[in-house]
Amino acid sequence: MSTKTYQIRTAGDAGIPVLGLGTWQSTGQDCIDVVSQGLQMGYEHVDTAQAYSNEKEVGQGIKQSGIARDKFFLTTKIFPDDLKFQPEKLIAAAKRSLESLDTDYVDLLLLHWPDDRVPLSETIPALCELQKQGLTRHVGVSNFNIAHLIEAEKYADVPIVVNQVEFHPFIKQDTLQAFLNNHHILLEAYSPLARGDVFKNEIIKQIADKHGITPAQVSLAWILSDKNRIAIPKTSNPKHLQGNLDAINVQLSADELAQISKLARNDGRKIEHPDYTPQWDD
Repeated sequence: MSTKTYQIRTAGDAGIPVLGLGTWQSTGQDCIDVVSQGLQMGYEHVDTAQAYSNEKEVGQGIKQSGIARDKFFLTTKIFPDDLKFQPEKLIAAAKRSLESLDTDYVDLLLLHWPDDRVPLSETIPALCELQKQGLTRHVGVSNFNIAHLIEAEKYADVPIVVNQVEFHPFIKQDTLQAFLNNHHILLEAYSPLARGDVFKNEIIKQIADKHGITPAQVSLAWILSDKNRIAIPKTSNPKHLQGNLDAINVQLSADELAQISKLARNDGRKIEHPDYTPQWDD
């Protein structure tokens, strides 16, 4: 695939564009248009999920864009409700996603959430089988903690290349990040703008003003300053697409990065998941 627009991050044999277009809560014609415009603008990474109920619209947006399938990286996720008890259900669910997206393959397929009712000893081998069958080029997980990752790696015979989790300047993920780094797994940040909270923070606003950029670009640049991270901001406003993409080229000083890192706190999570009750963000 082309990487003419921006750099990639690598894990295993996967090369993943550092900034993707998130599509949570993007629906209908708005979803079609934002995906189409994003790809035409130069985005090379689109993220969706079965649980977002918009895979069909994402597929239509891809078609409307006129961008060839091999010129961008496409990710989707399968929710545990589709995986209970029979690994064959995961394979069937993946095929439904491909049909909705109107594509022969995705570049990355993730298990959307861990669920103690769904044994990883069954689902991880089935996920790996999807890669072997060519339905996905790479596999990963989402919302997995360290214990889940350790168990998942026991049953994986292909690399788990990504753990997609909530990440932004206000949440502590240091321990998870260190584990992922040691296991050559990329941290993929959803909610990278903390559901808008970055716009309210004085330190982030001061840094943004100094550079003549937006708080969103500061947050994204801080995330991408670590070579082991990817970000997938979402927007329903086409006017914000270019701003998010331009964050790739923002260079913050070591002092500015340190100031932002100090904003993390133990109660910084913006979404709660008691018992892994599904509540999705971007």
